Amino acid sequence: MENPFFHYVDDFEEEAEAFLRKYNCADAIENPRRIPIREIAEKLMSLDIVETEYLSPDDSTQGAIAFSKGTIEVYDWSLKEYTGYEVSGPTIFVDADIINTGRINNTLAHECYHWWQHRNYFNYKRIHENSVEFGIRCNRYSSGFNQDSGKWSDVERMEWQARTIAPKILMPRKATKRKIETLYNAFSSTDRVRSAYTEQVITAVADFFAVSKQSAAIRMTELGYDDAARFTDPSRITNEASKPKVRSASKATKHQRPITVEEAFKLYLENESLRETIDTGVFCFADGYFVLRDTTYVQLDGTTHHLTDYAKKHLAECTLDFSVRLVAEQYLMHDVSSYMMYRADTAFKEEASFEANTQNTEIYNKAKDFEKKFQRSIATHKTANELLWEYMKNDHWNTTIFLDRTNLSPMDYSRVQKPDHKFKMPALVAMGVGLGLDQSEMEEVLTLEGLSFREGDREQQAYKYLFTGMYGCSIVKCNKFLSKVNVPILGTQQRR
Repeated sequence: MENPFFHYVDDFEEEAEAFLRKYNCADAIENPRRIPIREIAEKLMSLDIVETEYLSPDDSTQGAIAFSKGTIEVYDWSLKEYTGYEVSGPTIFVDADIINTGRINNTLAHECYHWWQHRNYFNYKRIHENSVEFGIRCNRYSSGFNQDSGKWSDVERMEWQARTIAPKILMPRKATKRKIETLYNAFSSTDRVRSAYTEQVITAVADFFAVSKQSAAIRMTELGYDDAARFTDPSRITNEASKPKVRSASKATKHQRPITVEEAFKLYLENESLRETIDTGVFCFADGYFVLRDTTYVQLDGTTHHLTDYAKKHLAECTLDFSVRLVAEQYLMHDVSSYMMYRADTAFKEEASFEANTQNTEIYNKAKDFEKKFQRSIATHKTANELLWEYMKNDHWNTTIFLDRTNLSPMDYSRVQKPDHKFKMPALVAMGVGLGLDQSEMEEVLTLEGLSFREGDREQQAYKYLFTGMYGCSIVKCNKFLSKVNVPILGTQQRR
């Protein structure tokens, strides 16, 4: 069944004029003036405009429109891949690479036309056909279109309509011809032919209507000024300076998000910057955040750390910034023009990441200062056991406390009192966790035993993480973490 809301256009010039009448610009059909296309979009159409996002890595997608809420794919240059940008309602996207005011206005006019004449087509499909298509991505190049109009899809035809009509909205035929004639008369002199001033007229038309020079040249050619045709090639026209290609991360990424210790450990293994930051040993995990281990920011309730009220209101001051972005898991294509559509059934998943942004750099520098504050002054010991036993005596441990905090056996409590007994890493780590040692203290114990946390060894990096990312956690919580990341837990069943 044919969609009754597919819009056919017989005369593109009349269509552009109908748009202007609809949106309070009827006088501009006859009288030259700039079309307030941004005001039309925002105030008369109630559309949001997003200009901070890159829509493709190759400038192929200049604009997009979401007719309803959904997730638009945008390109994140910091990650060099697409990410999801959630919109809550009708929204126009203008590619962030576009700096030329004329190209921006043309893109806005293009998307405004889609909203005016094409949104009902998609509303009908959603209601009567259970369609999940909710937006159009508007490509810069039309080479992918089937030039046999009889084989065009509805979406391709709609894109052709918007592309053709947008410049006619910005430069109405009668008003534009009147302005062109005025300009030629102003530039003309008795000793030069009129065509000698064509390039100057093109520049003036572009400035007056706030369009690109190429668009002005094309429009003049359409209106019968044949000498302008030689300036329709972009290489013949000098527009505004190109935007510097210093591209940023997508604003779609959600910052300062809570994270699980398991998610953070995965990033810890992959991200050197995060590893260096957590390995300062001055953070503890509290309420989903890695927070500086200071009483201003964190308080201990039994064996569990919690953020203070101050910390909750000042997360950027004291916690690491983990961000979350939406990553498409699959794309569903149903017809040849699906590449032009945004679909509600594209599955997205949340993916946590850690970036070396300003906040995390500042927190890292602060952590290095805190690191000095938390280091204990430790005397030189001959063996790891002597050092561990000294810690235990200082904390008034007995057998019961040893068993409860380390999950080791009574025999191990006797062995640790023997200076020359050799423990393997899991047992030493269990005692370090029970004693609440920080990273530097635990590494000193291992060094005295001739051991160290080896880079690239996932099991040993997980044990190291207990003294950084999970600093201060009980042996029970540490074992739950180890179990979730498939690393042998600590306790009486482990190697000594």
